[in-house]
Amino acid sequence: MGVNRILDEREYSILRALVHEYIVTGKPVGSRSFVQKYSFAISPATMRNIMSDLESMNYLMQPHTSAGRIPTDKGYRFYVNSLLESYETDVMDNLNVAEDIINREVQLGKIFSSIAKILSTVTGYAGIMLEPRPEYTVVKKIELIHLDRNEVIVVVVTRTGMVVTKKITLLNEVSQEEMVKYSKYLTSELCGYTLEDINKLIFSTLRGDRFAKKGIEEALDIAELALKGENEAELHIVGIENLLKIPEMVEKERLDSLLKIIEEKNILRGILSNACEIEVVNTLIGAEIENDDVNGCSIITTCYKIGNVKVGVLGVIGPTRMNYEKVIPFIHYIGSVVSEFLTKMSK
Repeated sequence: MGVNRILDEREYSILRALVHEYIVTGKPVGSRSFVQKYSFAISPATMRNIMSDLESMNYLMQPHTSAGRIPTDKGYRFYVNSLLESYETDVMDNLNVAEDIINREVQLGKIFSSIAKILSTVTGYAGIMLEPRPEYTVVKKIELIHLDRNEVIVVVVTRTGMVVTKKITLLNEVSQEEMVKYSKYLTSELCGYTLEDINKLIFSTLRGDRFAKKGIEEALDIAELALKGENEAELHIVGIENLLKIPEMVEKERLDSLLKIIEEKNILRGILSNACEIEVVNTLIGAEIENDDVNGCSIITTCYKIGNVKVGVLGVIGPTRMNYEKVIPFIHYIGSVVSEFLTKMSK
């Protein structure tokens, strides 16, 4: 059982340097080489004693009896917390490149996969992007397409590039001419409102308009059927191949986790949905993820906003031996860029 107490200044410095060393090398850290490399003014024997104390407090562990030490999840958590005290976002390389890519993207629908790719490329891990929750997106255009005598496809385009499509079967036959008329009416009345506002308020307001033209009731019925349904936010995962190049990620337990995450996106979608409620950069290390399907991984995320409303999540998934010093400020930065971009697009 670990001993809990506050680390003294020397233990603090040694533990932070040791975690950093393991993140860089991926090799268990031995006392003699560690003392020499970091010029600590103590003997290897003293270093071994300090490492032993840190191990008893569950910050470190020995993978083998004769090997050096490696960080535990608690050790990584200590390291990340020490970084969060002082990290900055204005000293990073290639930030303007990422911003340019987002601003240059012509097709709105591709922005989210492009962001996931940026996250993956810059960090070297897997980029993850949960699109804006449908209820918070603003309608740009609604188009009704006549399929058959009584079948209609409803296409809702939002300002953030999300497209909702739904097939509706009506009791009566409809014509393409009617669909064109309904499309114009719905676009004029619903454009500029969020799906949440439309469902909670706008439909009832429009139905109460005694000056509404004949036939508009049917248009509202069609739109309400299309927009009332539960639409899950799309999840993008890019760069899983990056993780397969990291030795510890292809160990059986972690590899099984990766395969399950790819096959069953709801696992990751659930984790990210919970993270959407957190205002700052959120770091989940190993067991902190609290999901038996995800082993030996860390997930770093931040929510992004439209205005002041948190609508989605972006981040990376990688090994617990992640370059937190680089990744945390980068995730923070990209979150702010995406928030600014989507807020501008939604006006």
